[in-house]
Amino acid sequence: MKKLLFKISGISTLLLFISCANLPSNNINQNFTPSNDEGMIIGALSFKNEKPIFNGYSLFYTGENITDLKIKNRIYITPEQMVKMKFKPDFFDNEKAVYYFSITEKEGQYSFSSFSTFMNGGYIQKHGSVPINIPFKIEKNKVLYIGEVYVDYNKNKIILVDKKDRDIPRLKTKYPNLKIE
Repeated sequence: MKKLLFKISGISTLLLFISCANLPSNNINQNFTPSNDEGMIIGALSFKNEKPIFNGYSLFYTGENITDLKIKNRIYITPEQMVKMKFKPDFFDNEKAVYYFSITEKEGQYSFSSFSTFMNGGYIQKHGSVPINIPFKIEKNKVLYIGEVYVDYNKNKIILVDKKDRDIPRLKTKYPNLKIE
């Protein structure tokens, strides 16, 4: 009986862990200590706040020395999927679910180059990908705010919007040791 309860408890814990939403902001360092020629950008990724229809959303970036779309070069969002799928962002801004993220790389020119989705319907799994071109620059020893990448997949719209007035005060409160420019 104890073994059965342990197995059920372990499976429940695993399911809870797997189905929880993830926040890219959990990976933002409280302190930026650059090494070599590194810099950091910080920004927001937002979605129209409707019921998510995909199990995963990826925003990939490429750069001078990064040409392949790899897992280490992406911002990944997984909505909460316990009872029903819903966004669990850092915060809601009217009709948008907003997630903060950061990228630390060597100084240079980069670009968000692909937005992809993943849907898992049990027997049916689908991947979709859209090429995009949203350039950004990483400067040596600096933390730069780049804006908000807004995604409305129902309207096939992915744009970069300046939300400095909203984001800089929030980011300074959440990450007081980062000098965000």
